[in-house]
Amino acid sequence: MAACMTACSLTSRARSSSSASPMCRPRPAAPAGAWAGWAPQTKCWPPQPEGIDTMSVQDQQQATIGLVDVAHGLPGPAIDIVDWVQGQNVAPTVIEQLLENGCRYFHDGTDQSDAQLISLAIDQMTERGLNPLDVAYVIHAHTEAFSMPAPPVSVLSQLAARYGWRTRMAFSVGHLACASVGNALQWAATLLRRDPSARYALVVTSDRVFGQANHRIRQTAGIQSDGGSALLIGREGLRAVLDHITVRNHAELFDGPSNAVNTAAIARSAWVQTKNLLQDHARERGLPVTEMGEILPINADRPYWLAIGKSLGLSAEQFFLDNIGRRGHACCADLAVNLVDRGLSLLDAGRRVVYCAQSNVGAYAAVAFSPIGPVAAPLASPQQEAA
Repeated sequence: MAACMTACSLTSRARSSSSASPMCRPRPAAPAGAWAGWAPQTKCWPPQPEGIDTMSVQDQQQATIGLVDVAHGLPGPAIDIVDWVQGQNVAPTVIEQLLENGCRYFHDGTDQSDAQLISLAIDQMTERGLNPLDVAYVIHAHTEAFSMPAPPVSVLSQLAARYGWRTRMAFSVGHLACASVGNALQWAATLLRRDPSARYALVVTSDRVFGQANHRIRQTAGIQSDGGSALLIGREGLRAVLDHITVRNHAELFDGPSNAVNTAAIARSAWVQTKNLLQDHARERGLPVTEMGEILPINADRPYWLAIGKSLGLSAEQFFLDNIGRRGHACCADLAVNLVDRGLSLLDAGRRVVYCAQSNVGAYAAVAFSPIGPVAAPLASPQQEAA
């Protein structure tokens, strides 16, 4: 399945057909040997999830799709880079720069598998009442190359064995670095919209860093963490509306900083490409940039985000940067980490939030969540306050 989708709107209502389709129709015969065990044995097709079988197909297609639950799994206690770096052959000036850029703690889970890191998050959801059998689709995203184990090992098969789910589809999206989680959420929403009988889609992420300081230290503006996450997407019991997603992929940079030419091109373009992403995202939503909501960026590159904010007329307070120091950069899991630590409380207070991911492979994503209830008045921008 293709992994990269163009930017699309995931606003609360989908385009409806002229007439509602019957909710239950005879189950089609499956081709010999195909889709064995794919769905419950039932005379009604598609299978009817408990609790929403009174809705017509048209009603379910139009229903708001959003975030039902979110959790992250950051392994072990946080590690202080000041203590950890002893014996790592790191220049004192590098540590000084990391601290100046807001970095301090990270999480190390190299002794755990990717499936175990994801399970740290899913287990929290099952403790809160999620029945894994209600999950129709599972989409996996990752940044780190080795977080996609080589066959015959499969992260998704390991999770299926652990939770016993019988999903209609489970797959990993193509590599777009930290923007991959935005791509995965696009697929989750699209699959739910096109399959009215599906109750939930689950987006899972896993990332582990192998090696010592030369791999953990992200230049001088980030320290990388290991971690997993899970985001449950559905139509009922929503914590937030999955409002709009913008993904940009500049394919000419896909090889990343693998050579001097690419490294120079990324250094020149990443800043402006991220700025353009946020401007495009706001325009697609019909909002001024200053009214998009608080921005939850990936947990690295503090100077970078402040510079982008200044160029867009946004104050430093409109960026959530605390987790750069508290959590470290857990790659695709940063979305869940920042929603749990900051985003959900803002959404409960009626505020919009936008997750923003940039990368060194030319991929960028902005994911907007809106509150279920009325949207609170936007905070004043620096220019408005000055006026």
